[in-house]
Amino acid sequence: DLAARLDALRELTGLSRPRVDAAALAEAGRVLDDAAARGRLSRRHTVVALAGATGSGKSTLFNTLAGVTISDTGVRRPTTSAALACSWTDGAAGLLDRLEIPGRLRRRPVQGPDGPGAFDGLVLIDLPDHDSAAVEHRAQVDRVLAHVDAVIWVVDPEKYGDALLHERYLRPLAGHAEVTFVVLNQVDRLPEDATDQVLDDLRRLLDEDGIALGEHGEPGATVLALSALTGEGVGELRDCLGQLTSERRAAARRIGADLDAAAERLRPVYVPTGRVGLSEEAREQFADRLAEAVGATAAGQA
Repeated sequence: DLAARLDALRELTGLSRPRVDAAALAEAGRVLDDAAARGRLSRRHTVVALAGATGSGKSTLFNTLAGVTISDTGVRRPTTSAALACSWTDGAAGLLDRLEIPGRLRRRPVQGPDGPGAFDGLVLIDLPDHDSAAVEHRAQVDRVLAHVDAVIWVVDPEKYGDALLHERYLRPLAGHAEVTFVVLNQVDRLPEDATDQVLDDLRRLLDEDGIALGEHGEPGATVLALSALTGEGVGELRDCLGQLTSERRAAARRIGADLDAAAERLRPVYVPTGRVGLSEEAREQFADRLAEAVGATAAGQA
């Protein structure tokens, strides 16, 4: 139960505060604050960011999913200078306020007579390039990524192995694999027999990042190949997004992953290293709360 785990983390930080440097508790406090903020906002909506490097084609994919040209595309880089939002359903204003996306950058998609259909509740965000030369663009990417429910990383056949993507984003967020998609775009540029080879190499890199599907079926990132330009493979992504939004569990999964990461960072406080002087009683209390926070029956299983 996510609420119980959050309560355990809250109690854990309370136990730690008199004994542990405040900096060590900052991340846990941020997770608790973010969880509370997200809980006060719409649970009907699922906020998904489209992230990627310069020239990856994420804005083209954004327009394809929306069914209308919302985000500029072209040879001038970067073409996306500010985050754009597309909401399939009313009621997402509070979520977009939290992401600091102004009203002039909020759009609606093209919808059929039956309304949003499978995308009921979807809020899609097109981000600036994460490798932009503009510092403010990179800062905006990092700020928005900290608050969305799920992320679609759009990569292209040339830069899917970019060290910045893997070292700065995918590897540190390996614990968020359940709410992560990695989409190989622009497959129309590849010879037919090359797509599988590039996908295999991409999956190898994701495995090294710790974000690929585990050999025993542990949750992993969803990996897809498509062409936003021709539409090839886009239907599979639509299906995945439809399932994600209909389940309405992405926000809870994101918070759970953040909670796991925060608890893991606090682990050294109670692991006997000789550097932290906790009493045995305090250490046992801390271990119990940490185990509850990560959803384990014992700290050793966390």
